[in-house]
Amino acid sequence: MNLERTIERRKAIQLGGMVALGGRSAFVGAGPSKSEPAENSEPFPPITGRNHIFGYGSLIQRESRTATWPSAEEAAPAAVRGISRGWYDRVDTVSWGPTYLGGVPKKGATCNGVVFSVTPEELRDFARRESGYLLTRIPSRDILMLDGSKNPPAGAVWYFANVTRRYPNEHFPIVQSYVDVCLDGCLENEDSYPEARKAQFAKEFIRTTSDWQTPWFNDRIHPWRPFVYVPRANAIDTLIRDELGKGLFDKITLPRR
Repeated sequence: MNLERTIERRKAIQLGGMVALGGRSAFVGAGPSKSEPAENSEPFPPITGRNHIFGYGSLIQRESRTATWPSAEEAAPAAVRGISRGWYDRVDTVSWGPTYLGGVPKKGATCNGVVFSVTPEELRDFARRESGYLLTRIPSRDILMLDGSKNPPAGAVWYFANVTRRYPNEHFPIVQSYVDVCLDGCLENEDSYPEARKAQFAKEFIRTTSDWQTPWFNDRIHPWRPFVYVPRANAIDTLIRDELGKGLFDKITLPRR
C-alpha cells in the first residue's frame, strides 16, 4: 500500500464512500455446496454475462457507491446467509488509519447489505484494485431480497471476502465518520423500501456485525452540532446506544488533538 492510494481511500471516505485499492484478488466461484478459490494469478479469470456486487459496508450508502461508480445509483437491500461481518479490515499505512468492516464466510451467519449491477469490466477493474480480498460468488439460494422482489437478480452476485482479521486498536480505531456512512445507508434503505424498514434494516446491520469495541473515536467534523453535517446523527446515535448499550456508547471518544 503506497501513500498515494492511502490518501485516495481517505478522500473517498470523506466523500461518503470507499474506493478500491491496489493489488490483486483471488477468484472464488460458486459450487453446489461451497466455493473453492482459483489461483490468484493474472489475467483476471474471465467473467461475462450479468454481474452484481453485494456491498455490506459503506457501499450500502448511495453517495458512497456513486463516489466510486457514478453508474451505481440504484441498489436493492438484501440479506445474505453465510457471510459474517465484523470490524477487522485494515489498510496498511505508515500513518494513521481506521479499522473498516470486513466479511468472511461463516455457516449460519447472516449479513445485510445491498445488491447493485456492474459490468464485467467494472467488476474486473474493482477487483484488480482490491488488495488482499477473495472475490467470492454468492449462491442465489442464500440471497433474500428486501425490495419486494421474490428472487435475486439474474446473473452472478459477488462480494469481497477478507482473508485475514485485524481488530481495532489505538492506531486503527473504529471511527464515527465511517459508522455514519454505513448506518446512514441503512436508514436510507429503510426510507426507500418498506420491506427493509419492516426487517429493521439498520438495527439488523448492528446486530449482525461483530467486534463493536473501543477504541472508537467520534471524528465528526463538528460533533457538538452533528446534524448540520450528518442529518441522521441523532437516529444513528440512538441505534448505537439502544442496540449496543449505553456503557459502550458512553466510551465513544473524540480523537486526540
